[in-house]
Amino acid sequence: MKPILDISLLPTSTFACGPAQALPALRQTPLADTLFERSHRAPDIVREIYANAAKELRRLLDLPPDYTLCFFPGGANAAMDAVLWNLTKDTLSGLAFGEFSNRWAQTMASRLSGVKNTVRFTKPGELFPAEEPDPNASLVVLTPNETSTGVQIPNDYLTRVWQKRGPDTLVAWDATSCAGGRNLPGNSFDVLLFSLQKCFGAMGGTSVLVLSPRAKERLKQNAARRAVPYFLDLSLAVKHAENFQTVNTPNTTAIWLCYQAASWMNKHGGINAMDKLCRQHAAWLIDWANKTDFITLFVKEEKFRSYTTLTLALTDPQLTPAAINSALADTGLANLQDGLKSHPYAPANTLRVACFPFVDINGIEEYKKLTAALDEIVRQLRKK
Repeated sequence: MKPILDISLLPTSTFACGPAQALPALRQTPLADTLFERSHRAPDIVREIYANAAKELRRLLDLPPDYTLCFFPGGANAAMDAVLWNLTKDTLSGLAFGEFSNRWAQTMASRLSGVKNTVRFTKPGELFPAEEPDPNASLVVLTPNETSTGVQIPNDYLTRVWQKRGPDTLVAWDATSCAGGRNLPGNSFDVLLFSLQKCFGAMGGTSVLVLSPRAKERLKQNAARRAVPYFLDLSLAVKHAENFQTVNTPNTTAIWLCYQAASWMNKHGGINAMDKLCRQHAAWLIDWANKTDFITLFVKEEKFRSYTTLTLALTDPQLTPAAINSALADTGLANLQDGLKSHPYAPANTLRVACFPFVDINGIEEYKKLTAALDEIVRQLRKK
């Protein structure tokens, strides 16, 4: 017979050794809904958060049933490392045209010994590599949207790489800057990875990895090729994902936020509607930029211009991004403290604007306010 306890006499604190008791006041906020003090192995956590998040993501991204979706620790960098170490055989190719694509294809890939690297880089004056990746490399790494520069790989290009791939070639995408906001070519990849802090508006430090049957078969083939750190072993991640679990203790709150975001997206038209919303955001900014006398589009050619992270370039030498960002920060509003900072990889006179779905779920009113504020900032700066 099970003991019957008087609930009124029981403690309210969490005594588990991890995840452990948090600041009690946080229990009085919506954060409590994420069950952040509970074990990630608990059946109800698995059922209500991980399984539901995976279900909504699979629906949003229209993933085939035989593709495995894993929640992975450490954000996109960890996921990129894991893909390289687990899935590269002896040759690697791809495109490098910004900070993150270059980091994946060169900086991280250089740590692998015995691998021939034929990644295509941009030449001076180019925003996008003229040469296509080697379709017969064991792994081809692509970044559909480059966060640092606002340059994108067009859909027809992604499809062409997929169609031209060799019989032993895997194609991997880092879609961090566009997953959930861009309608990419359906399942034209063996590996899809993205972190959650862009279109899904969740916190960093957690990513999603999707692997095709061919990618999972490569995991088995590569097991004897090189030793992979336990933390990066995708065979373990795939095994745990079968039960909606992770190898490590994951960020339950981030996965809950992803679940809420993907669920909302599916209820409001799915990926087609999110793609349309991002394009609407970008279209307002593009139209505004074309009418001003102080700013222009950094990426002139439309097919290569990202509409999830749009990069603008100041044309008035009297104006600087630092002055504009300082004016935004001086408003004291928390949402404007980070300004519209350019990435160090891009030219110094640029500004980047996020066009993700949740920046304005209703249309362009927030963007109208932003551009009006920028017009006023410029007016006052020019008077000095």
